[in-house]
Amino acid sequence: MAVTQGAVNKSYVSAIDFLDQRDIDPNIYDQSRDRAFTDIMKIVDRTKPATMFNYHNFVNADVYEVGTISAVTTTGTAAPVFTINTASTYPRVGDLIKSSNSNNVGRQARIQSVTFGSGTATITARSVGGNAAPFFVTIGDLIQFGSNAQAEKSTAPTNRRYPVTKYYNQIQIFREVDDITDVQKVAKIEVNVGGDYHILPYQTLMKAVKMKGDISVQMLCGTQSTTSFGDTNPFLADGTSGLPIQTTGGLDWYVTTYGISDQSAVLGTFGFTELDEIIDNFIANKAPTDQMVFMGSRAYRIISKFLKQLGSSSVDSRRLSVDGKSFDWNVEHLSYGGFEFDFVHVPIFDHPQLFSSTLVADVNGSLYFVPKDQVDTVDNGRQPRIQIRYTPTPFMGTSANTSANGMIREWRTGALAEVPTSSEMVLHTDWETAQGLECIAVKHFQKYRIV
Repeated sequence: MAVTQGAVNKSYVSAIDFLDQRDIDPNIYDQSRDRAFTDIMKIVDRTKPATMFNYHNFVNADVYEVGTISAVTTTGTAAPVFTINTASTYPRVGDLIKSSNSNNVGRQARIQSVTFGSGTATITARSVGGNAAPFFVTIGDLIQFGSNAQAEKSTAPTNRRYPVTKYYNQIQIFREVDDITDVQKVAKIEVNVGGDYHILPYQTLMKAVKMKGDISVQMLCGTQSTTSFGDTNPFLADGTSGLPIQTTGGLDWYVTTYGISDQSAVLGTFGFTELDEIIDNFIANKAPTDQMVFMGSRAYRIISKFLKQLGSSSVDSRRLSVDGKSFDWNVEHLSYGGFEFDFVHVPIFDHPQLFSSTLVADVNGSLYFVPKDQVDTVDNGRQPRIQIRYTPTPFMGTSANTSANGMIREWRTGALAEVPTSSEMVLHTDWETAQGLECIAVKHFQKYRIV
């Protein structure tokens, strides 16, 4: 730089590269706040190892069924004859029945004979009240098979076979990666993470947030793939290897596929009409009466306005408690109609790049009801309603180039790894985990859209 003449002013000094000192705050501020939005593990907080890359559970059948009358031969007598076309394999001789017909209030009849057709059953019954209490049947009436009555020295009634229904979901493989060269690994930067003025800790932190977010998003609203790892001709396959890719179904997939899915008649409104409908849906499916309700801010604002109109005897604020365990969530609690509801605002529903009202309107505007209890097995055991299934990592702990906590494995390769694996001057870090969501007895779950 040539010698010049004149006063040494600010522009002269600033024109010399790097001569000026810079006032740089060394902290990196969390403006994106993705960490606050993407962790739903606090909702689930239960994990269970899986021995295979898909997992199954079975639920029992309803003990009772309801028939619908599709044809009438005789009515208004003590010996009605009629045909049903729902629950057509259920009735048997000896069953005691009631019907939805208003003329039959306080009356009951016994099935004397059943003739089975293709998807139908023709029933001949007798009123237990005799000729003084005729039994009326009309098309569309509902029939309850509530009990049975047998004669002295009776023979055994026809045997019923109760099925079980299988539900399954799949383990999904999640991966993340970081690459850094030898020069940049040691080069210092102006900002720090935990006192370390290198770029690697920052990149590692961001990759961890992203991976946790990917898992949370899939557990919330992922769709189960039709492709599984066992497919020989997979539709969803890796573009290079041709090997199959499978995905796990999340909470939204479970509820919309196997549970209760409903919405307000007029979106944007919520009151006793909608609350009564939600409870009626639960009663129709014999759901538990103690429910936690997950939602984002748009739905929560509508709920909050409704709750503030109610008396304090029905609404209070408390910490969420599930199976006697307290969670770090403040909730609004409502007691109504024999049901208990804990309304929980979950930030991930508000994530503008994941679940905004313009991206995924139905998820953003819905309430997700999950029973707070554990589900009973038929032999008096218990299992959590919702949990994360995972295939365990090969080992626990830390060794050269690798570490694992049982669910997530990290390994490092390249010439800069603890034990070099190649001559390329890089540090390549991989993270991998295989996880899936499991929900049990999902007919007791409900998705109810309000906005």
